[in-house]
Amino acid sequence: MKLILTVGLLVASPLPGYAVDYRWAQGYGQGTTESIIRNSNDSSVNIYCPSGSPDHVAGMFVESAKVKPKSGEEEVTVQIIVDGKNHPFHLKRDQFKAESRAGKEALASLVDALMKSRQKSFTVEFPKYNVVETFSLLDAAKSLRDGKKSVIAFCIR
Repeated sequence: MKLILTVGLLVASPLPGYAVDYRWAQGYGQGTTESIIRNSNDSSVNIYCPSGSPDHVAGMFVESAKVKPKSGEEEVTVQIIVDGKNHPFHLKRDQFKAESRAGKEALASLVDALMKSRQKSFTVEFPKYNVVETFSLLDAAKSLRDGKKSVIAFCIR
């Protein structure tokens, strides 16, 4: 009887949970809607639209703990691979701003690919640094969507 009670207590006793859930999340603050994904390397992709500010330029931050540009204005080339298709971007340090028509189309194409993908992950390559980061696509479609449109639709119209 004591053995059964002991086993029951061990099974029922709370164990610390260390679940790490790398999935897309959407947030809104200070007039900016953003969708963010992080990975286990503490790297991130943040796609944003400052719809509540005078500057309605959508963009994206791509940060990797393994990539350290030498100066604040250094151009960093990234290739974001979704479903085998390459989406190249030129970042100023870690930020891309969709200020031109081509930039808006490139960002919209990436967001559309991320929302439609049926894969489990996508990759971000930093060719100059020989670094590849992998990110989950869990909840990407939900996080990158604002109603029937993408979170950047207001900023790229």
